[in-house]
Amino acid sequence: MAHHVFNKVSIGLVVLTLACGTVSCTHKPQHGTSENTLCKAQDVTFAPGAYIADEPENITEYFETLCREHNAVVAVHGNDSVDLMKVWQAVRLLDDYATGRREYYPVDEVRNALEILVFELGHYYSHGEDEEGFYRTAIFFHRFLEQAVRLSPKVDYVTDFHCADGTAGILNYHEWSYNPLYSFLIYPTTKGLRVRSIGELGGTKIEKLFHLTDAAGHDYYLCSNNGDFGDEDDFCALLFCQYLYMHEDEEMNEVAAYVSTDFVPSEFEGRVVFNPQHLRWDCCKRNGDVYVPVKGSKSLQLHLDGEKSHFIMQKTI
Repeated sequence: MAHHVFNKVSIGLVVLTLACGTVSCTHKPQHGTSENTLCKAQDVTFAPGAYIADEPENITEYFETLCREHNAVVAVHGNDSVDLMKVWQAVRLLDDYATGRREYYPVDEVRNALEILVFELGHYYSHGEDEEGFYRTAIFFHRFLEQAVRLSPKVDYVTDFHCADGTAGILNYHEWSYNPLYSFLIYPTTKGLRVRSIGELGGTKIEKLFHLTDAAGHDYYLCSNNGDFGDEDDFCALLFCQYLYMHEDEEMNEVAAYVSTDFVPSEFEGRVVFNPQHLRWDCCKRNGDVYVPVKGSKSLQLHLDGEKSHFIMQKTI
C-alpha cells in the first residue's frame, strides 16, 4: 500500500498560499467582503462544488486566465504535448457546447481530460513529490471538473455510477496504486448538476450511493464504501466509511459521518452487509444463500433526523 507521505505542515502552507489564487477572474469582492473571506469561500482544493459554481460566459478565457493570473497549471505526465492539447481541446469543446456552437456534450473528451489531469495528480500524491505542483494542478482539475459537471445534461456523463433513481452519482479516482485519491458526489440543483468532495484526500472510495428520505420529508444521500475489503480492482479499504448528506435549498451538507479503522477486526473473514430498509450494517458470515450476523460483532445503525441525524454503534446479540 502506498502511504500519504506529504508533510501536513508544508501542505497547509502551500494550500494557504495558493488558495487565494483560486478566486475566479469572474468574481469581484462585494462591498464589506474582504479578499481573504472571498478566497476562503472559493478554495476549490478544499470543497469543490460546495459553493455556487462560477458560470463564466467564455470558458476558454476563464481557464486561460485561471492559469495566467491565479496559479493554476495543466500538468500532464512527462510534459506530453499530445495530452496537453487534449486537455485544452476539452476546454474548447465545453466552451462550444455552452455557447451552442456544439450540439452534443463532449463526454469522451471531458472524461479523457479529467483522467489525464488526475493521472499526474496521482503521481504527485503517490510519490510525495512537488507539493506546490500538486495543488496548482489540483486547482485546474477541480475547476475543470466543476464546469464539466455544471454543463453536463446527464449525471451518467460525469459519474462512475449513480443511485437507483438516477438523481445523483459518484465519481472516484485513485492514485498510481489502487489506493483512493478522490471521491466526488455529483448532485442535482435547479441550475444543473453540482459537485462536492467526499471524505479525505487519499482516504475515501465510495462504492454505494443511496437516496433516502425520512418521515419529515428531508432528502438525503448516503455515500458508503459498502464495507468491501477487497474488490475487482484489488482495492482494499483501510477505513469503514459512511457519509450522510442532506439535500436542502440547493445545498448538499454533510450532517453525519462514521469513519472507523476497527469496525471489522483484522481476522474477520466475512463481509459487512447493509440493510437499506433498516439502515443498518452488520458483520456477517455466509450461510447458504444468506448472510447471518456474527454474534458479538459490531453493528452500525443510522438514524435520520435532519441536521441531528447520527450513527449509533451497537453489538450483535
